[in-house]
Amino acid sequence: MTLPLSPLAFGVTGPLASPAVTSGQTRNLVRAALARGITVFDTGPAYGNGRAERRLGEALRGVREERICLMTKAGIHAGRRRDFSPGGIEMSLKESLDRLDRKRVDILWLHGPAPDELTPALFRHLSAFQARGLFGCLGVCGRGVELDAAIEMDEITALMAPVHSCLGDAEIARLERAKARGMTVMGIEALAGSVRQTRLSLRPADLWYLARRVKQGLTGSVPQETGLNAQTALQWALDRPYCDCVVSTTTNPVHLATNAALAGLEPDAKPA
Repeated sequence: MTLPLSPLAFGVTGPLASPAVTSGQTRNLVRAALARGITVFDTGPAYGNGRAERRLGEALRGVREERICLMTKAGIHAGRRRDFSPGGIEMSLKESLDRLDRKRVDILWLHGPAPDELTPALFRHLSAFQARGLFGCLGVCGRGVELDAAIEMDEITALMAPVHSCLGDAEIARLERAKARGMTVMGIEALAGSVRQTRLSLRPADLWYLARRVKQGLTGSVPQETGLNAQTALQWALDRPYCDCVVSTTTNPVHLATNAALAGLEPDAKPA
């Protein structure tokens, strides 16, 4: 299956799935991404307790299916409930399709499964839904050993993993191995550790990011600093030969335009 993959994807998550950003603002950002040539859109049921999927579905209403690559996740459900049982994944997919107001998604990502959760029973169940056209490709997103397990499984044809300049040799080798096997590789967390401009802002979306940084500081999960600014960090990820597409998000239309330009995308004059 050939997917319409732009080098940059737009993720509806974080503040875009929270009250910090209105549904209208999210819709406008998604439409702006389309206008800038972005064709890949990522979300998941765990983001905003289903709010992200509903907002993305509303924003893409009327956009032809063949024009975009629509992705969502399963396994971590609305309400952050974890369930990789065949029945749980089935329910999650059906609820996601309902919120997205679509009959299918192009890639269904299993959201951080442990290797022992990738069972033959689960794959048999998913194969039946794939045959019915409810999703196109099956992928695994994660950060660790679940990715190693996924690379060895014929049922998994896509991988979503961190792609940033702090990756170690083993992490890079993993992504190169996936690419060598013909898998679609999508990068996340491209800006991890990048230098952020410090500014005082009362915009709800900026306050959301500030709250996240405070939480990271309190939990000791602040990413290692790379010394790169956001644009250089994103360009680094876009330039990796083992990465087909970098998933990024923003609440700022100016930043969205800058990111699209870095990815070499041109404004798209084609109608939806």
